Amino acid sequence: MNNFLKTGKMLHNRDLPKLIVIGNESCDLDSVVCSISLAFHISKSPASLKIKQNYDHVLPVLNVTRENLPLKTEVVYYLRENDIDLNDLVCKDEIYLPETSSNTNFVLVDHHLSKYRVNVIGVVDHRPFDPNSALNHDIFIYIEEVGSCATLIASLIEKSSILESNLEEYHIVLKLLYGAIVLDTVNLSKQADKTRKLDLEMLQLIEDYLHVTDTHRQELFNSLVFNRNDISSLNTLEVLSKDLKILTRNGRTIAIPGFPLLVQDYILRDNAETAVFEFANRVAANVLILMGMKINSSNTDVSRDIGLINIDDVDLYTKMKNRIMSTEARSFGFEIIPDVDFNQGVLFKQKNVKCSRKQLIPMINYVLDNVLLS
Repeated sequence: MNNFLKTGKMLHNRDLPKLIVIGNESCDLDSVVCSISLAFHISKSPASLKIKQNYDHVLPVLNVTRENLPLKTEVVYYLRENDIDLNDLVCKDEIYLPETSSNTNFVLVDHHLSKYRVNVIGVVDHRPFDPNSALNHDIFIYIEEVGSCATLIASLIEKSSILESNLEEYHIVLKLLYGAIVLDTVNLSKQADKTRKLDLEMLQLIEDYLHVTDTHRQELFNSLVFNRNDISSLNTLEVLSKDLKILTRNGRTIAIPGFPLLVQDYILRDNAETAVFEFANRVAANVLILMGMKINSSNTDVSRDIGLINIDDVDLYTKMKNRIMSTEARSFGFEIIPDVDFNQGVLFKQKNVKCSRKQLIPMINYVLDNVLLS
């Protein structure tokens, strides 16, 4: 693995035919390990994605700037735990990524909406398929709603039958994927309800190969949650960029920062109100939706809340608030938290903790698609 990454770093800016494997812009642990693991696997077994073209190199790219990589605390921790040198990785601001090109193609992991869609030749994702993705029709697509995209990468590897003869080479790959699955399924938590049959099958597969015990899995989960929640080195502004999704349609932008703490706790931090407006200005957002989540690692109990804040578009803010309070959002169990005065916004407790940003995004897109029509 390390030789593979070092070679990619040496070749990444040469004008050679290359295949870029890139995760989503939140650059969370799932996206990062999927991009690294799938790029490595494609280099060993291109037939797994029915790739016929020859590439000088298959390169994983982290969908984050080098400056912001330290904000991804659990990512940095887990890569180092697996002896991966962060300097051997390529971040998105360190390489030219053309939207159209004759010698650069893309494989998307953990997302399938992309400005690179013209040159996308493969997709592996665990989100519901978006008909607006405008992907080419003749590409490899593996989309299944499971707890972790890493589960799908593990499944592709298992189907290729390469592990039987290359287990030593794939040792780090399996460890990386394992961590992402454990974290994304909240260690198989029934309350979070993210685990699906294939997640269980791939966890069992990896545990058999690596001789992992249940005790180790719990310890790993605790360490990943601790490092994801450890924002002691981040200031109040940086926390907003730790886990970020930005949606833009019809000239309007909604930014959705995810927190490893509840929004109710974030707004108590020093300079929180100032940081929110500074952040919104940086990302040119009209409205912010802050999504908080707190996990008790000892019993995997989950709490969620969200904050809706208008920056400079009261019409968009109002329509988003109405949508959150409508019957269409009933499955989230949103409930206004009274007597909260934060940037003239509104905070909601989310009683159904099984719903995540992944389920909220279609609702946000609906508002963005229709705000100009009213």
